[in-house]
Amino acid sequence: MNLDDVKLFIKPITWGMLATSDGRKVGVRPMSGLAWNGSQLWCATLASSDKVAQVKRVPQAEYCFCDASGKHVRIAGPCTISTDNAEKLWLWNAVPMLKDYIPDPAATSYVVIKMIPDNIRITNPNFTYTQVEL
Repeated sequence: MNLDDVKLFIKPITWGMLATSDGRKVGVRPMSGLAWNGSQLWCATLASSDKVAQVKRVPQAEYCFCDASGKHVRIAGPCTISTDNAEKLWLWNAVPMLKDYIPDPAATSYVVIKMIPDNIRITNPNFTYTQVEL
């Protein structure tokens, strides 16, 4: 199992659950607007969201993507928040549905959560985990 296998597994799911924490409270929320940029997982969000405040305080997060059978992949790693217009435009172009929600990719209200995964696990048929080689 490698990163390409993980990308293939996630592609039809489109929605993942993102867990973040500020050190006291944990938040888990459904996320779409995601794309892989090389080995980084990028996600569109609003600058004013709780998840952005939490990532700024504790820059570690985890995504979980689950199919209808319960098979799932967990992707964890350090995150940064990007306000760089070139990076925002890249994601905006990579995920066509973002145009329905973000009319201007240079808007200051739109930011990108960039994760560099350092731990990826995927379930086996018996629901034990296999570590994915990075």
